[in-house]
Amino acid sequence: MMRWASGYNPRMIRGNLDRLHLGDLLHWLELGGQTGRLTLSASVGERRLDFLHGRIVFVSSTVPEERLATWLAHDGLMPAETARRLLAAAMLRHELFTDLLLAERAITETALGASLTVLAELMMGRILESTELCFELDPGHPIREPSGLYLSLTPSRLLLDSARRVDESRGPRTTSPAQTLPLDEDAVEEFFWQLVELGIPSDDPVDGDQLNALHDIVRNVMASLAQWLASSTGLVPQPADQGEVMKAALATPDKVRLFGLPQATWNLMVLSTSIRSPDLPPPPGLDAVNDFAASLNLWPELTEAKRWQRARAATLDRLTRRVTIVWARGAAAAAEVLGLDPGAAQLAAHLITVPTDLVLWVLAALPVPHIGIRRTLLTELPRRIGAGLGQLADFPEDFRLVLDGKVPTKLGSCLHVSRNLIPSAAVWPMTVPNEEAVLEFATPHQLQRAAHAARRAVQGPTESPAPHEH
Repeated sequence: MMRWASGYNPRMIRGNLDRLHLGDLLHWLELGGQTGRLTLSASVGERRLDFLHGRIVFVSSTVPEERLATWLAHDGLMPAETARRLLAAAMLRHELFTDLLLAERAITETALGASLTVLAELMMGRILESTELCFELDPGHPIREPSGLYLSLTPSRLLLDSARRVDESRGPRTTSPAQTLPLDEDAVEEFFWQLVELGIPSDDPVDGDQLNALHDIVRNVMASLAQWLASSTGLVPQPADQGEVMKAALATPDKVRLFGLPQATWNLMVLSTSIRSPDLPPPPGLDAVNDFAASLNLWPELTEAKRWQRARAATLDRLTRRVTIVWARGAAAAAEVLGLDPGAAQLAAHLITVPTDLVLWVLAALPVPHIGIRRTLLTELPRRIGAGLGQLADFPEDFRLVLDGKVPTKLGSCLHVSRNLIPSAAVWPMTVPNEEAVLEFATPHQLQRAAHAARRAVQGPTESPAPHEH
């Protein structure tokens, strides 16, 4: 379950529900005139219902086909490309998508309210069919006054209308489980004890005071990550110099190139996959992400969005960029030998460095003194963060599997071949489960050729792209 929490909230109510008790909870919220956000979590993700004085005034979902922009395009209320462009602007500006829709006159209040009502019924119908359901009620969550564009539904009406609606008429069902992010209260506790088990040897235990201190540090690390990652559907903070590089490129006749800018590439990938539509296939490679960025016409937001800029960390920023360039060049060369799109390998190399860079950046401000816990944290947390964010952002499966690293893939094998060429390879995540996994996709002779091609590709300067990368 993905429940974002940067700390314990004594007013928050959590628990498990079955179908009958969900109805009781909704009726209690209605009859008691309650205000707050109710989050209902099932295996496929979260659905959120905002209550104001007992009425449902807004709904949202982390399930890709239930997100508002996707729903509006699916419902034929606006072109998918328009919905994606406006959603991208809202995410970068940290504004409400509904406010931007109305400000741009992309839809009327009446049409938006009607579509949201149908979406709420769809969501509730699927919630009622969930076999396992967790809930979280946050009475302190800020709820806006309803307007013509917000819902004004009673829970009783929503339950009745959802029961009557034929769910299958609204598109394919979602059955795949959602990847979790270890940032809520319960997950942080579970993750900490896993770190202790893996990072503290039995022959060198720590005492109670040391354990409590480590517990507080790890909680602070996770809380810092949650503050950045809880406010968007997958966006990450990026170094200020990346905006400066893109802005300088805009002043020249040449196009902005993302090669060597991993965080900017990640964020653009998030924006490109923010709406699920057959009319908008996800970018298959780095050049396609470049083309998407050029089509957005949102360069001021991309280059100057202060909210998504992080404090400078010159040493780390240089390291991550050098690693990305080396990894991308090597992976692209290996991909050519192994029969895979080099552009996809370049894109995967840019994405895979981001979760580790994010964790290293937080650890620079919140150092972990215990070497074993720190080493285990660097091994385990980036993979979990990457897999969870990739799922939340609805990245294509090939890239999600690389970020997770648990399932061997040909794309992961290309990255693994070139990972060995990185001087600080031990810091960066494995993209396959183990060394032997690459043999599922290539013979030893092919792997030797791929490694040789990757080695030749990374020789030379690493601070700027090679000529063919411009």
